[in-house]
Amino acid sequence: MNKTCFQVLLNFFLATLNFLNPCLAEQQTGQVGKPLKPVYRIPLRVHLGDSNRPQRAWIPILEEINTIWLSRAGICFEIQIVDHDEKSPNGLDLWFEATIPEWNGYYCDEHDIHVRDDPELRPAGSPAKFSAARTAAHEIGHALNLDHRQNSDDNLMRSKTYGCQLHPDEVKITRANAKQLALQDTIPEHCGPIEFSKYLQ
Repeated sequence: MNKTCFQVLLNFFLATLNFLNPCLAEQQTGQVGKPLKPVYRIPLRVHLGDSNRPQRAWIPILEEINTIWLSRAGICFEIQIVDHDEKSPNGLDLWFEATIPEWNGYYCDEHDIHVRDDPELRPAGSPAKFSAARTAAHEIGHALNLDHRQNSDDNLMRSKTYGCQLHPDEVKITRANAKQLALQDTIPEHCGPIEFSKYLQ
């Protein structure tokens, strides 16, 4: 197979992949290259006591948060779902809530991150699948010391879009900050399964 033919087939494969899962395809096209190592695993306590979404329905949404961050920055989250407001002694705390007046979500500090159950977002060229996952990933970006970046709807740090891309400079910033929040064991290359409280078993 000559080089031109191979390139045509590769482009077709990537276009198909982008249609099926644009955020995953972005990783394959080399936007930030291969998954970065070491993988920084940050504890993330997710509070669902004020959410109206069925608890099990959160699984694919929370998994997409990990997909977005792991594929772009080599960061993932060891997720624990709870129904109370007690904050985690380490890592991050994230609340999903049925309503947040005037906002899709907001970040105050590492243990005070809030996202609506169903944020309203504008389209993007490389969109996330779930608006709640994208908004949570965006607010987590603030927790990892990122500012807004409004020059493209495809950016994760653009306000109120489905975009999920990170600039290489943003990757450097987030990895430096993730290292401070992460578990010390950097051997695993991905995070474990979502941990449910007893009330969800």
